[in-house]
Amino acid sequence: MKIDVVIKVGGSLGRSRGLGKLLDSIARWKGATNVLVIPGGGVFADLVRAEYRRLQLTEHAAHRMAILAMDQYGLQLCDLASKAAPASSLNQVMEVIRCGQLPVYLPSRSLSHHDPFAHSWGVTSDSIAAYIAGRVGADALLLLKHVDGIFARDPKIDPSAPLLPRVARSRLPRDCCVDREFAKWLNGIDCCWIINGARPARVKEWLECRRTVGTCVVTRGTKSPHPPFTKGGHRGI
Repeated sequence: MKIDVVIKVGGSLGRSRGLGKLLDSIARWKGATNVLVIPGGGVFADLVRAEYRRLQLTEHAAHRMAILAMDQYGLQLCDLASKAAPASSLNQVMEVIRCGQLPVYLPSRSLSHHDPFAHSWGVTSDSIAAYIAGRVGADALLLLKHVDGIFARDPKIDPSAPLLPRVARSRLPRDCCVDREFAKWLNGIDCCWIINGARPARVKEWLECRRTVGTCVVTRGTKSPHPPFTKGGHRGI
């Protein structure tokens, strides 16, 4: 058994009343595909960022706190969805899948053993999701956000900016809806899409057809710098 698709559920979707329904729908729409959900940080990471500024915390402390925020958001997702269950190791992920549920990964435990990331706000759950997707050998990474994808220019500044249906990872705009380290962690992933998770029909279409309105980040020709993850060790997940 392997993980086919990693889906990162962005924290920007956390205020949506239909979030639990979305996860339950993903559990139905995925069919025979094995899916692993990675949570964003949501309002919990927002609080960490606010306290980092208010108390002038170190970036090391803020980084660890932000990873714990992903755990909290993950537990929130599981509580909202009837078909989702938390997992903090690959063994637990596989057990959740065998039980017919959707695994939501809580990353703090594994990242306390092996954390390859710079401890800065330049790394977010986007990069962590890409790293985990590469480690488990997933074929595809899907980022669900509250935006339609990557635009040629900031749509908040220029509402006429066109949506980019495809973009090479080496040409990701510096300031867009993914963090600046994201491209680095896409090694080994064949397919990466960014779509609007507030549009459930697009999520359904992607799971069924591997295409929809959104942005496909072209990653071909990359190889993972990390050894394949094995169940027995602490490295990876």
